[in-house]
Amino acid sequence: MMFSSVFTSVAVVLALSLRASAHAMPSPALGVSGLPARSDVQRLSTSSPCGSVNIASSIDTSTAVPAEADGTVMLNITNYNAGADGSRSVSVLVDPTGTGKKFVTAKVTKNGDAAPKNTGTQQVTLSLPAGTVCSGGKAKNLCLLSVKSTAGFGGCTVVSQLSASGADTGSSSVAASAPATTKTPCKSSKRRAAGTRAARAMRRSLHENPVF
Repeated sequence: MMFSSVFTSVAVVLALSLRASAHAMPSPALGVSGLPARSDVQRLSTSSPCGSVNIASSIDTSTAVPAEADGTVMLNITNYNAGADGSRSVSVLVDPTGTGKKFVTAKVTKNGDAAPKNTGTQQVTLSLPAGTVCSGGKAKNLCLLSVKSTAGFGGCTVVSQLSASGADTGSSSVAASAPATTKTPCKSSKRRAAGTRAARAMRRSLHENPVF
């Protein structure tokens, strides 16, 4: 009984010490308003890819990182401890559905330091798998990233893609403005015709009244 109590106390202390010493997190972060703090860092696992953050209630209210047309995504990793405990080297999973239930591996093309000498922020670049279509959130254009450091800490980040409706709207705007430009050639043609008639009249005048 005594041994069990001591063992439990040691386990709790160890868990708290790990939580206090191994911290790094992506920014922007799911469920965090503004820049994340040490207290926002999550312990990630297969069963809890975003830690304790409620995905469904946070995905539409969290700041999203825009994905480039080629699937490139850039985000910041901030560490709160130096060394391996504050590793800024991460692995990234992406869930195109934004539910946190269908993660696949994303390729990190530019990673952070695995054992930084100090605390700070570093930019990480990753690439979404080819053909990824983000369909999460109310707008159906959000993906969810699970960003985990080599120390096992991190958090989730929301990624936004240009929606199909946005692309259609852009095309419609161009099409709608096209008719307005068709009037310009008509005016130019009239001016050219008037100029031609004036030139002919001038030539006739010179022919009939030559100047020597």
